[in-house]
Amino acid sequence: MLNNWKLKSYLIEISLTYNIYTRMEKFIENRLAICKACPIMRMTEFGMKCDERKYISPDGTQSSFFKKDGWKKGCGCIIAQKSKNPNNHCIAGKW
Repeated sequence: MLNNWKLKSYLIEISLTYNIYTRMEKFIENRLAICKACPIMRMTEFGMKCDERKYISPDGTQSSFFKKDGWKKGCGCIIAQKSKNPNNHCIAGKW
């Protein structure tokens, strides 16, 4: 009887871990999709990067190499790494 309980407990643990992993995977995919469409994203040899040479408009639709009032500078992050941590946030407020 104890073995059945351990097996059920183990199966529940696996199921919960899989659900958390799947939700986290979708969370990351969503962030990457947002960044892929961003005007200050650029591809590098490391993958997508938030271009620290550019500024993004307050509404997040335009970019410029020149600073303008209210525009934010790209942070220079490697997006694949930054997007994995739920505590990290986009400088443009997109996530």
